[in-house]
Amino acid sequence: MNQVVRALASEEKLLNFYNIVLFDEITERLEMPKKIDLLLIEGSTVTREQEEVVKKFREISDFVVAMGTCAVQGGVQALRIGDDIEKVKAYVYPNPEHIDVNKDVKPVDNVISVDMFIPGCPVNHEAIASLLKKFVSEGLPIAIPESVCSECKRKGIVCVMVAYGIPCLGPITISGCGAICPSFGRGCYGCFGLKDFDLDNSKLKMFAQQLKDLGMDNDRFEQTVKAYSWKTWSKYQNVYHR
Repeated sequence: MNQVVRALASEEKLLNFYNIVLFDEITERLEMPKKIDLLLIEGSTVTREQEEVVKKFREISDFVVAMGTCAVQGGVQALRIGDDIEKVKAYVYPNPEHIDVNKDVKPVDNVISVDMFIPGCPVNHEAIASLLKKFVSEGLPIAIPESVCSECKRKGIVCVMVAYGIPCLGPITISGCGAICPSFGRGCYGCFGLKDFDLDNSKLKMFAQQLKDLGMDNDRFEQTVKAYSWKTWSKYQNVYHR
């Protein structure tokens, strides 16, 4: 939510168009509003209580945006999927018996219908500002399907895989971060999530082999993808391992 504050601060005129009815970090908790024009949801749902809360907000909201990698893909919580949830709780918390959490992790659109997604970990404040500006004009930002590689090329950033042999998930990751990691000579680790508009299992396998040849083993590749792209990765993993 810091990026929402940053978006509002970068475009002060936006405050003339929006009345923030509920935002725990900057407003006092008020009663449940009767109607919301634009709802931004951050984070995945991991308890039944959270699922019910999200459903109630969906009922009173005209337009819902899932914002950030956790809300869009499931987030790092998805790393626990496949493990015994009781063992995970005992590993993390000193008193795991007090922790009520679902075994599965659900991106927001697994619980309610979502009108728009803004990926990122963290989400880019410029993307939020763009949404807020266009929403008041009764429009929406145009989604451009491309990978991080496209951002590198536009900025003239040298490809870290080709030039330096550094494993990089840029070719299979959704753009929007501004290619931050490659601009500092590091490989992208996919925090904006897997693109799925031109991806399939054979391409994933071939790319994973390329990363392996550069020193990233399959376990690390799968953990990284699972942490930032659970929703998309879960569609591929069963056939990926055949």
